[in-house]
Amino acid sequence: MRKATRNYILDAAFGLPLLFQGISGFILWLVLPGGYRGGSGVRGGGSVFLFDRHTWLAIHEWTAVALVVMFALHVAIHWRWIVYMTKSYFKQHDKA
Repeated sequence: MRKATRNYILDAAFGLPLLFQGISGFILWLVLPGGYRGGSGVRGGGSVFLFDRHTWLAIHEWTAVALVVMFALHVAIHWRWIVYMTKSYFKQHDKA
């Protein structure tokens, strides 16, 4: 597999959990905020938007785990480039 193809697939796979993280965070923040709501007298209220707040929290937490795994994979795959660029950066600043 070409490097460019591999990087494209990795970045696309990274984007999917990032999208879910953003959507679930937005829903938890604006659509189903914590606190007393819904008139049921229960913390968190009875509000539902496709799923209840607990399910959205689980989605949010598990996509965060997926993002950490994807980030670690991304760093591992690009480790040589990271080392090269870091060395290059410090060599430039030593000359100045």
